[in-house]
Amino acid sequence: MSLDNLKVAVVGAGGTGAFYGGALARAGAEVTMIARGPHLEAIKSNGLQLKSVLLGDFLINSAVTDDMSSIGAVDLVILAVKSWGTDAAIDSMSGLVDDDTVIISTQNGVDSERLLADAFGAEHVLGCTAVVSAMITEPGVVNQAGGPGSLEIGELFGGPSDRVADLVGRFVEAGLAAQAHNNIQLALWQKFIFICALSGMTALTRKPIGEIWAQPTTTEMYFQVLTEVATVGRAEGVDIPESTAADLLSGTQAREPFIIGSMGHDLIAGNPIEIGLLNGRVVELGKQHGVPTPANFAIDAALRPHEGGTGAG
Repeated sequence: MSLDNLKVAVVGAGGTGAFYGGALARAGAEVTMIARGPHLEAIKSNGLQLKSVLLGDFLINSAVTDDMSSIGAVDLVILAVKSWGTDAAIDSMSGLVDDDTVIISTQNGVDSERLLADAFGAEHVLGCTAVVSAMITEPGVVNQAGGPGSLEIGELFGGPSDRVADLVGRFVEAGLAAQAHNNIQLALWQKFIFICALSGMTALTRKPIGEIWAQPTTTEMYFQVLTEVATVGRAEGVDIPESTAADLLSGTQAREPFIIGSMGHDLIAGNPIEIGLLNGRVVELGKQHGVPTPANFAIDAALRPHEGGTGAG
């Protein structure tokens, strides 16, 4: 299977988008990165430099723009903007999508696929979970220091399909740990449970996970966040196994102790944060279903004043 005839637009070439899009570009796909500001100018001038513990260090000279209307229709759209930028990105994406375009989102949260389906039709959207720790360290430079760099891709309404198998094969050819998932709604919620605890707790404490595990109180709260989100997911009708919270806790404790979730990095840098789409969304759904969410409420209440960022970075 060749990537030479795959045309890709990465909507949001930050840490996550640049990592996955860069892997595809290195393997031969025709990738256009959508970026802005100093990051855009640096990529235009010097290319996109990726430093990856999984893929090695490499330089990509892909096309880059801040004007999606200049690209035309593509085979694959990877939506990788921060969740608070979703509506604006969707409003600008229409020119990228024709009858055969497939859209995946690497975003956090559980609302992206619904929003994309509402805008472009469910037939264009595949569910996707992406788990990687990657961030812009300076304009034009992305560092992937942790996480498995994995992707799970599936049809929104379940079951196998040829297009999922084809897309997974292309990601695997690019050196990525991709696999098909026949119950992508479950996979999306499992990631949501994971990221609400990781990002929520590392942002709340301003500490990496190793320091969270060093304290019984923060470890207990971390587990409580996991448990609450899993309970809300079951109330939403997702068949989440009872062992999920414990499994995610032990799995995260086995990861690199220096990891800080993306919301923690954004908070420390003074950037806008995704609290409304993560722990705040859990609180909202919990109220709808009568599910108590005190740990997520505490995180939401403490971080909501920082939602718009401070410009400190």
